[in-house]
Amino acid sequence: MTKDSNQEGIIPLFPLPSTVFYPGTPLPLHIFEPRYRQMTSDALAGERKIGMVLLKPDWESAYFDRPDLFTIGCVGSIAKEIHHPDGKFNFTLVGLHRFRILKEIDGKPYRRAEIDILEEKNEQEISEKPNPIRDSLIDQYREFISFIPEGNSLKNEPDWNLGNLLSQFVGRFAYRLDLSLEQKQTFLEEQDVLLRAEFLHNFLKMKINLVHLSKIRNATPDSARWN
Repeated sequence: MTKDSNQEGIIPLFPLPSTVFYPGTPLPLHIFEPRYRQMTSDALAGERKIGMVLLKPDWESAYFDRPDLFTIGCVGSIAKEIHHPDGKFNFTLVGLHRFRILKEIDGKPYRRAEIDILEEKNEQEISEKPNPIRDSLIDQYREFISFIPEGNSLKNEPDWNLGNLLSQFVGRFAYRLDLSLEQKQTFLEEQDVLLRAEFLHNFLKMKINLVHLSKIRNATPDSARWN
């Protein structure tokens, strides 16, 4: 065990090809495959925890076996579960912690792993007082949505009460952005809260620069620089 992690034990794994899950965020799930119905039943009978992990590219050929996984995921707790008469489940998974897979454990039709919980680095509390990191992200987001046309739902500014910790704020903030799958996994794997905030700053800066570039290009469509 490393000094910046805490051994959690064994948890069920739910690998998906296009879902990256963050602590502090909700993830609605519909469970229909038999192996994952058993996973859900077992989790509900135990600690109600499931670890979400992203499948690596080219997972299709081995989906019903053991396709390769990213080793960093997010463990969540089952809430608001509905068990349908046909055996399927609907529930919301609420993100708790990042984790690292240490080794997989056999013995069930679904995948399980022994994991380490990854601690947050450079965590900060958020109070009513100004927080430079939080406030600068909000300012940058406001600049970004200022370019969105009126009438578009993305123009609406969200409720900025996104948690009492900086890690909660940046995770829920990221949840609202159109990050690519690769960017989402990169964001998940970063333990340092300040570096995750910087990641979001850079992403928004890139989006704003693209808008400015588009305006310049549209204003001079015949310019030789665009040929």
